[in-house]
Amino acid sequence: MDLQPPLSDSIIIIDKPCGPASHEVTSWVKALAGVSRAGHAGTLDPNVSGVLPIALGRATKLLRYIAGRRKAYVCIARFRNELSDAGLESLFSKFRGIITQTPPKISAVRKVPRRRTVHELRILEREGKKVLFYADVDAGTYIRTLCSDMGKFTGGSRMEELRRVSVGNISENQAVALQDFSDALYAYREKGNPAPLLGMLHPPEELIDAKKIFVKPQAAEAIMHGAQLAAPGVESLDDSIRKEETVKIYCGDRFIGMGKTIFPARKIKERTHGYVAYIERVHATKAKE
Repeated sequence: MDLQPPLSDSIIIIDKPCGPASHEVTSWVKALAGVSRAGHAGTLDPNVSGVLPIALGRATKLLRYIAGRRKAYVCIARFRNELSDAGLESLFSKFRGIITQTPPKISAVRKVPRRRTVHELRILEREGKKVLFYADVDAGTYIRTLCSDMGKFTGGSRMEELRRVSVGNISENQAVALQDFSDALYAYREKGNPAPLLGMLHPPEELIDAKKIFVKPQAAEAIMHGAQLAAPGVESLDDSIRKEETVKIYCGDRFIGMGKTIFPARKIKERTHGYVAYIERVHATKAKE
């Protein structure tokens, strides 16, 4: 079985260990896979472990859609003073919902206050001054800063350990260790057993959390030759699609690419002519692979 097409157009979800930087892990995966391009979605600091989606080959063009609008973490924070259960819960309640935080000095972004949403903030365990908690947050939320900001109400706190458990709709249950990926490549290349590797490679479109528009074959061909999506080319679509929403475009079960709608679903269905979505990224090739 020829595994070169999926290896050059797949996502491998690595369980990044503490120590190496995200770009180092990506370089190792690139070298192991023997592909010309690789990239990762959502950088993790060297001392942070967890979910690191790595795109191989052509799949790198879809990384921005895979990164996700939300990320989830488990964290150990150490407080300078021990708090009661009620005190901890009262503290955590202050940081649920919309918060304002300034990125830490070590980050690569501008150090200006910005608003982010903490969708869930839940205490899992506590042992003295140490607290293990779960946080489901908007992308771009800094957990280190969250811990530091909590300390402003309690006499001080800091982040001790951090693990990312999900990126968008990608969970840690899908992640594999670097050694497991290396072993799977060896099983395929040296033993002729592709099964372990096939179980680790994900088509990029499966990891993109977006609604779908299905187009007719002639529209798919036009899109692959550079056209935008016109109303007559739409076969069906998700009724909840909104105006200016990023969507996945399919022709049957074949992924064509990514687009952004010009109208909501109701108006798209009503239209008989004119463009209804702009194409942002064509992924399918003209000859079906």
